Amino acid sequence: MPVSGLVIQVDPARRNAIISTLNNLDNVELTDTPDGKPLVAVLDVESMREEEALFKEINDISGVHNVTLSYHNFEDISDD
Repeated sequence: MPVSGLVIQVDPARRNAIISTLNNLDNVELTDTPDGKPLVAVLDVESMREEEALFKEINDISGVHNVTLSYHNFEDISDD
């Protein structure tokens, strides 16, 4: 199971809408972050393909400026 930590830079005017969208995505957990700071999310998925698709989906949310992978653990998955 790949587990990843993301840092998400967002448009401050769209922050609440982005948080709402992220909270509605399966396999995404947001940490509490103060206003004005980047969002931090943890992805916990079944496969690398699922992780890649979810990463792209987050990056494509209106108001998301940048998504940075800051942690990635994939040691317990087989080739897919």
